[in-house]
Amino acid sequence: MSDGVFAIAMTLLVFNIQIPDLADIKTGADFHNKMQEQVPHIFSWLLSFAILCRLWLTHNHLMSDHTSKSASFTSWNFLLLGAVAFTPFPAGLLGEYPDQTWSVILLSITYAVAALSIAGMWCIAPNRASAGARRVVLISLVMLLTSISASLLAALNPFWGLILWIVYVLGIAPLAHFLERYVFRGGDKIEGE
Repeated sequence: MSDGVFAIAMTLLVFNIQIPDLADIKTGADFHNKMQEQVPHIFSWLLSFAILCRLWLTHNHLMSDHTSKSASFTSWNFLLLGAVAFTPFPAGLLGEYPDQTWSVILLSITYAVAALSIAGMWCIAPNRASAGARRVVLISLVMLLTSISASLLAALNPFWGLILWIVYVLGIAPLAHFLERYVFRGGDKIEGE
């Protein structure tokens, strides 16, 4: 069930990108302008898709590492899935209004809820001491700090909040590799890394 929620949310993200109507296009310049209008939507899709990929990998690690799941663990999981299912809305809002503070803040709040949910699942999980489990909580804390910082920066200028999310997306894979190599010394890897 959880994988389906991630897959559907990630699929819905692409629906915010519109194909230009040929009836409105008279010249190559018109086509260029129509495609240029889609750049914020494409950016929003790329950003949200990359973040959801990281969440999905982290979620799969948590789910596979723990065979017995309590009602509390499942409740945190449902909160995470709610944030994931909601993601297409703030991503669409960001694509339509990338220069608006609340677009960046709403996306950041959504990812903060997801990060808190992952951390909540980790707190309840029976095997928190493994290297993989410690990495999960660090990744969720980095996402939470990015969400808070991006919201604060967006209050000053939405562009800076978006830049922080780009840094997060570009930096999370190297961070995970660094943690794997130097902090956790080759412990069990998060699937997909």
